[in-house]
Amino acid sequence: MNPPDSSNPTTAQSRDPIIALKDLRLTLGSEAGEVNILRGLDLTVGAGETVSIVGPSGSGKTSMLMVIAGLERATGGQVMIGGKDFMKLGEDQLALFRRDNLGIVFQSFHLVPTMNAVENVAIPLELAGRRDAFDRARALLEQVGLGHRLSHYPGQLSGGEQQRVALARAFAAEPKLILADEPTGNLDAGTGQQVIDLMFQMSDHQDTTLMLITHDPALAKRCRRVVRMGDGVIEEDTTSGETARQAAE
Repeated sequence: MNPPDSSNPTTAQSRDPIIALKDLRLTLGSEAGEVNILRGLDLTVGAGETVSIVGPSGSGKTSMLMVIAGLERATGGQVMIGGKDFMKLGEDQLALFRRDNLGIVFQSFHLVPTMNAVENVAIPLELAGRRDAFDRARALLEQVGLGHRLSHYPGQLSGGEQQRVALARAFAAEPKLILADEPTGNLDAGTGQQVIDLMFQMSDHQDTTLMLITHDPALAKRCRRVVRMGDGVIEEDTTSGETARQAAE
């Protein structure tokens, strides 16, 4: 499958950035003393872009994603997400912003075990007070090929099916930004490919900015940009070879 149209650099860069990190720092305490996780990181991502984050374990990839999601507080620098200064928002304000603007896909699915597929997908919509929560949830599950599994609970679903439910939930509120942390890490190659195809299709359809962490070089190249991290900083930020080749054709 080809990367979405939003991989066009001109289109993405002509809009206001949805992510703007400047001199981002994150320092956490440990028994051995303070540990510098992020060390003055700068990153700007335009609306509609697709960006993969790669690098060795411990390079700060997940920590940066958690700061962008408002789930981890930066200890220094600037964090502007969707035009909001995260350094100035309280926890309740961050929660509301996440509800209305962000979708997150984790490696371990994070579904509520006592809720069926429809109920899991409807959660963010119900929290937003949408009357069509369950109708939209059912439509999204149909879209990801689970129309026949609406009333099944997570324990009754395969890993690939659970991740597709999680994907439908992430896109339910039509967020401006999707953050995915190793979304295929717990899946076999074939199932993982299906999930990734769905993620790119839905991102393209909703014109959503997509940022994902991956150790899979082939998946990284499907994004417009590949950002390589190391020791808490960005070491390289390039247009992927696959995207560059397609743009030249």
